[in-house]
Amino acid sequence: MRDWKRYEKGLYHVGPHWVRFFGDGLVGTAFEEPNAEGRFAWYVADSQEPGAKTFRQGLSPNIGEAKLSADAAVLDRKRGRAAAVEGNWTTSTDRNRRRVDRLLASETLARGLVTDLAGYHRELIAAGEAKMADRIALSLRRAALGAFTDYMRRTATFLVRSGSTLASPEERQAGEEAVLRIADEIEALADDPSAEVVAFETAANKLRKWGAFPDPELYSAVVHSFFMLRVRPETS
Repeated sequence: MRDWKRYEKGLYHVGPHWVRFFGDGLVGTAFEEPNAEGRFAWYVADSQEPGAKTFRQGLSPNIGEAKLSADAAVLDRKRGRAAAVEGNWTTSTDRNRRRVDRLLASETLARGLVTDLAGYHRELIAAGEAKMADRIALSLRRAALGAFTDYMRRTATFLVRSGSTLASPEERQAGEEAVLRIADEIEALADDPSAEVVAFETAANKLRKWGAFPDPELYSAVVHSFFMLRVRPETS
């Protein structure tokens, strides 16, 4: 798994474990040895909090999923799904810059997670683990949709202009609000396992009508993720 580093021993006589530094003070740890129930523990801590307060923790069926669970927890954190340590921002410009920085960090993390999950999915398909591959496919869809919507939110103010005519402030605001609403609509698909790709494509077409053109790589990743549940290993 990219960016995870293995350590043979740690503090307090901890056995073999993996660590990943995500930035913004967040550190993930996944333990290589299972507990008494055969499950693998992981957690994400915030080193900027007193005592490196644990942000999220859990148990997974294998070490690979433990790492992926930690990755997903950090993705949630960077997308604002849990409280984060924030500084004091005194102007709207400062707040907007902070918002863009957070969206960019979230988008970048999601892109990396999509790559990792896609590789893991291929390995599971090759090994004949169709059920586990389906679970990873759903996680990949969530990550891809997250990266896509973060990109659209981050670029919502940079709408394509129509010819040489400059949009009025009211028109720009209306366009930005429309793009943000559509991004929320697309993000909601991540929580619906039965969602079809046509729903995503319809929403993406709405974005284009507002002059907001998706990143081709992210668009392709989302579309591909919708078809992954149909992939099955070949049988002889």
